[in-house]
Amino acid sequence: MLRIAIDGSVDGQFGAAGVGIVLVKNGQQTQLRQPLVGQMDNHEAEFRALLHLLTVLEDDDLQNEMIICQTDSKIVYDAVHKRHHKREPYQSLLKEILKHLDHFSLFTLNWVPDRENKGADNLARQAMHEAKAKM
Repeated sequence: MLRIAIDGSVDGQFGAAGVGIVLVKNGQQTQLRQPLVGQMDNHEAEFRALLHLLTVLEDDDLQNEMIICQTDSKIVYDAVHKRHHKREPYQSLLKEILKHLDHFSLFTLNWVPDRENKGADNLARQAMHEAKAKM
């Protein structure tokens, strides 16, 4: 079983962004951070965090693992569970996320408060600072 925390971070209301992922498998923790290209709002960064995670999991051929993923983004949690979002760019990102999720047999996405997602938040902030430095 994999336990995963994801988060997105943006410089200000709209700016450089990054994502952070904390993945725990068999007691081993892996920390990933990814600066994102371009400027965006925090919601887009949160959607991109989930999309990046799914890509990483597919690259490592982990689609058949039991996966429990947590996010502190209510908008991402709600959109995935409703399988719908009415506004762009979130709608397009959600469609891409759902295509990936169709390849996972046991993927659960849970919402947690910010205080329970500090590890992924710290990594996302580091990645955001990396993205900002490249601009």
